[in-house]
Amino acid sequence: MLRSIVLLVVGALLAFNVHAKDVDSDKASKESIEKLLVITDAGKMVDSMYAQIEVVFSNMATQLGVTEKDKPTFDKYMKKLMQLMSTEMSWEKMKAPTIEIYAKHFTESEIQGLITFYNSEVGRSTIKKMPLVMQDSMLLGQQMMQSVFPKIKELSDELGAEIKASREKNKK
Repeated sequence: MLRSIVLLVVGALLAFNVHAKDVDSDKASKESIEKLLVITDAGKMVDSMYAQIEVVFSNMATQLGVTEKDKPTFDKYMKKLMQLMSTEMSWEKMKAPTIEIYAKHFTESEIQGLITFYNSEVGRSTIKKMPLVMQDSMLLGQQMMQSVFPKIKELSDELGAEIKASREKNKK
């Protein structure tokens, strides 16, 4: 489940403001994409993503039924996980692949259009509000996971029991 949440967050970050279409002509330049990423504060978005993930992780203890006795151990490992993620998934490491993704899906004229938009009043407002939209979206996802988590656990338990029964049957 934790991996799914992390992948969801990373996917949301990479998809931030992307309305992509595959066009081979008029390839976007690295310089234009870098300019767009600077204008949209993509690096700061990564930082805010980790703050939001920490909130999700802290609420996860409750979802997983971590006892007060086990909470310090849980917190210690969540801290290690956050350190690992922030190191291995830093903006420095994500920037080049993100540029490649944008270059794959956007033309130069589309990137220029996005730059024009994000330099506009509405675009600047969007940049400021997007972290809040993402935060609220993550909270919504977390709330939805709370309701579906027991069902996932039930299915997982069923799967485990079925596999165990199958193995027992095959041993005979």
